[in-house]
Amino acid sequence: MGKQPAAELIQGTCQQFLFSPKGQVEGVLLTVKGGTAVQVAMPAQVGAQLARTHAPGRRVRVLGRADDSPKALDGEHPVYVFEAFADPTGKPLKLADEEPSSVTIKGVADALHYSRHGQANGVLLDTGDFIHLRPSGMAQAGLGVGAKVSATGELRMTLLGTRMLEAQRVNRIHLV
Repeated sequence: MGKQPAAELIQGTCQQFLFSPKGQVEGVLLTVKGGTAVQVAMPAQVGAQLARTHAPGRRVRVLGRADDSPKALDGEHPVYVFEAFADPTGKPLKLADEEPSSVTIKGVADALHYSRHGQANGVLLDTGDFIHLRPSGMAQAGLGVGAKVSATGELRMTLLGTRMLEAQRVNRIHLV
């Protein structure tokens, strides 16, 4: 067997997710510098993680190895095999499934969000992100339109492709 190619930092804008016949995310098509399309193939669990935290139009950074298989070489664009998510310097990041981690999102509350029973349960930020606090968390945090928000918690993706944070801490207040 030949020497395996070195992992490369691939950063670009998510064009679209690529689905398996079973409906799982098995890759992503990125637009990289110069407008080139690059495909990154990945296991379904990694694809699910990517789909929860990113959406078309968002920046993606991964480490990947060039797929030099005959089928990939006949493809319409370069194909890479996923190795790890990467930080801006090209160092690998751990998956949330590997080690529990929190994400912090900051912004200004543009609107209140309401539960199906009409109770305020979060805020929509000027960044487009949704911070979910539950009605009890909203009472604790005392947020209103125009409030500066710094929230920490578990990041998810809405069906609309926007980020949603299940807040555990808001403006230094630990939610119970």
